[in-house]
Amino acid sequence: MTQSEQHKPQNPQQNPQQDQGRGFLGVLQSVVAAIFGIQSDQNRQKDFKKGDASQFITMGIVAVVAIMITMAIIVNQVLESAGQ
Repeated sequence: MTQSEQHKPQNPQQNPQQDQGRGFLGVLQSVVAAIFGIQSDQNRQKDFKKGDASQFITMGIVAVVAIMITMAIIVNQVLESAGQ
């Protein structure tokens, strides 16, 4: 390897770790951000390029169900404390 090749910056597209897609926390972060409407366009584009649609759909369904269950529990607690 020549000296000029050693000092050449690496191309981020050649990094194998970046080509693996999104991990569990990355998918969860993207889904939660999308649900609350704060997903950036840059992250959305990255999700479409690197993410697996089935992961996002599954995580989205799980997140929506979890939000609904949490809201039902909170409403029931408020109604019980109000004497209803």
